[in-house]
Amino acid sequence: MDRKDRALYEEINAKAAEISKKWFDTRQKMDGSVYAKNVDLAIEKKLREQHLFTIETIGSGFLADQDLFDQNLHQWTEIVVRSRLEWDTPIYEVIAAINKTRNLIWEFITQYSLVHEEIDKKDVLRWSAIYHPILDTLISEFSTQYYRLTRSRLRGQEKLIEEIDSPIIPVSKGIAVLPLIGIMDERRAASLFESVPVKCTQKKVTHLVMDLSGMNNIDTFGANQLFQLTQSLRLLGVQAVLSGIRPEIAQTAIHLGLNFSQIKTFHGLPQALAHLGFGK
Repeated sequence: MDRKDRALYEEINAKAAEISKKWFDTRQKMDGSVYAKNVDLAIEKKLREQHLFTIETIGSGFLADQDLFDQNLHQWTEIVVRSRLEWDTPIYEVIAAINKTRNLIWEFITQYSLVHEEIDKKDVLRWSAIYHPILDTLISEFSTQYYRLTRSRLRGQEKLIEEIDSPIIPVSKGIAVLPLIGIMDERRAASLFESVPVKCTQKKVTHLVMDLSGMNNIDTFGANQLFQLTQSLRLLGVQAVLSGIRPEIAQTAIHLGLNFSQIKTFHGLPQALAHLGFGK
């Protein structure tokens, strides 16, 4: 069996270019897909190289010694996942492309068994039992790594958004400004409540000006969280002052019964900074 399996592996490799050509010949013209017939030539060149390696990886799965398959699988997964992420390829398109390759190679194996008398039905059934798990493994490994890298990138983007959304800007020793712009909804307020105290501690901030002049709207949860944030900062030894409070935000605070009497407020950012001695 080892001899027959190795012969099949070698034949798949020898005919890889022909199998790959059939795959590419079945493509159709469409917009927005790397698997389209009219895809950019640079991408097509990479696809052709990767597809030959896909066929080689699948073929190595028939070898009794699985070391080569494991090595190829690891390398294949890394190459294909990173390139598909770079090209923003939906995962369903990748799986469809792999399944098209699945059908073409199995068609080749079927034809190969018909022209070689030493290959009997038991061999074909055994190859079928080996072959389909190989393809399932490729799809599983790709999907798992694709998900992990996607999640990793999303976490990085979320962290960047958080930095942009709540930037603590040092302006002097111990003094920093937190400019709040746009809408303060529940999600953003909760994020501020978690991140701002940590950032103030990291940057050794003792006085923080929370400038609200660029804030368009604030809901009741946001106003309450903003108040709670000032209290949390006080416990950490950070004196928070507010500047640029718009009339509608002040009305929301009054409606909620929030007591800002212990928090200094200023008409604008220059007045708040001057109060803290900045610029003197």
